[in-house]
Amino acid sequence: MKNISKSLAPLLMLMIFSSAQAQVGRSARPELFSNFSSNIPTSVLELNKAFSTTPGSSIQLNFANKFSFAGTVLSSVKKYNNLSSVVIKSPLMQNSILSISKIINDDNTITYVGRIINEKYADGYELTKDNTGQYSFTKIKTEDLIQDY
Repeated sequence: MKNISKSLAPLLMLMIFSSAQAQVGRSARPELFSNFSSNIPTSVLELNKAFSTTPGSSIQLNFANKFSFAGTVLSSVKKYNNLSSVVIKSPLMQNSILSISKIINDDNTITYVGRIINEKYADGYELTKDNTGQYSFTKIKTEDLIQDY
């Protein structure tokens, strides 16, 4: 009897492990920005337009590659002397959110950070700065940022 149970234990474990499946790295969410470039250059002048708005107003920001973000300003806040943030919601882009922050550094240089995301879609953009000081929106996978509960 002991020999039979010892023989069945590995067989049982093999059946359990073979029926278990690993998590699949595919997203259930579709991509919203699949028709747009993976890198969209933008000017500091266009980014600055967002900081002259008030909540409730409409704005359209025109970036390179014929990429425009038009929507309503949800909030425009100057949190500290060196930090301002703007949040814009675009119904034309399935209610995607553009969030931009303007940081005035200790040496009086300005740094911008931001993202375009939509929790219903698997892609978005992150505002990045290259070695030459030029800003652009770089495509990202939002699963890296947004976790489903």
